[in-house]
Amino acid sequence: MRQDPTFRPTDPAFLANPYPTYARLRDEAPMLHFEPWDAFVVTRYRDVDRLLRDRRLGRVTDANPKRDRDPNHAPFDAIQAGSLLEIEPPDHTRIKQAVHDVFTPKHVRDLAVRIESLAGRQADTLARAIAEDGQADLLTVFAEPIPVTVIAELLGVPEADRPQLLPWSKSIIGMFEPERTAQDEANAVNAAAEFAEYVRHLMHVKRRDPQDDLITRMVTTHDREPGTLQESEIVANAILFLNAGHEAVVNVFGNGMKALLEHPDQHAKLKANLDLAGSAVEEMMRFDTPLQFFERFTHEDIAFEADDGQTVELPAGTKLALYYASANHDERVFEDPTAFKIDRSPNKHIAFGLGLHYCIGAPLARLELTRGLQALEETLPNLALTDAPYQYAPKNVFRYLTELPVTVSA
Repeated sequence: MRQDPTFRPTDPAFLANPYPTYARLRDEAPMLHFEPWDAFVVTRYRDVDRLLRDRRLGRVTDANPKRDRDPNHAPFDAIQAGSLLEIEPPDHTRIKQAVHDVFTPKHVRDLAVRIESLAGRQADTLARAIAEDGQADLLTVFAEPIPVTVIAELLGVPEADRPQLLPWSKSIIGMFEPERTAQDEANAVNAAAEFAEYVRHLMHVKRRDPQDDLITRMVTTHDREPGTLQESEIVANAILFLNAGHEAVVNVFGNGMKALLEHPDQHAKLKANLDLAGSAVEEMMRFDTPLQFFERFTHEDIAFEADDGQTVELPAGTKLALYYASANHDERVFEDPTAFKIDRSPNKHIAFGLGLHYCIGAPLARLELTRGLQALEETLPNLALTDAPYQYAPKNVFRYLTELPVTVSA
């Protein structure tokens, strides 16, 4: 462990391609204490793996004695307080039991026909847009509508209300960025307040007119047994599912399709065998992971035996930035990690996390991504990148393209 003055997470070169920096950190400073964030930047796979599974760490930020809550952030803090992403057992167990059956592999498999239909429809829409204009943005025309529609239908959000979900979500996730601005914070707070008000309105609607959806189910559970699920927890987790239910899928499509189309040999391999779509999706998630890192806090003093042999003292309240994206490129675990291989095996990436906070929606995301990729290849086998420059959003926690213009090759 040592200070490394060349770790500059706001540098445009780093934001454009952080992976060379991650490789250097894994070799030279795999557990770097980065003073501007007052956090340990953890970059090796085995360290990230062990710390994600260590129950002496958690997402409860009150464990950090240095953190003072800003009263102006109250609307944002309110939607985090009961979120599965932020809480620990026994509350995490209680809430997860109330919603878990919606995300089980069996229930997700039952959605396959609907997802295939959506993916086929959006692939046709993308094809028409390219035919009309010569190119189209794969993100807005194809990638966004599929997961937004699926998660909105699962929760019971009317179609007319869905367009406002994306702007709210983009604003809210801005609060998780360590380099956020005052305007980012204000946008997140305003979006949280508006989103929460909308969910409370939707809960009222479901009480009057129950439907076969998750919000109705959560409201019914609360009304029957208020101690099982509080109204504030319904709001928090409805927002979590709506945000997480589409952000990951959209950004994997964007980052992953860019990688696939930049590797014509791998694209040709997929076109020749669409059964490889599942493993191609796993490689997309590993190769350019949308959720770059995940923060956790120590609940107690820990002497951590790191992968490089050092013992790192982590006092209670220490913040750690566990870099999934770097772990997924660790040459100690992945052979030739900088290569994009759609048939990579084994591929034990951790794009969905590990341990208690492993993504509850992972089976659904995998199905949407696999069926979506197959639909693209069936409808647009000659899909190609345009000559336009590609730009990533200037973010550290979330890595995603601002757009992905595509065309078809001759």
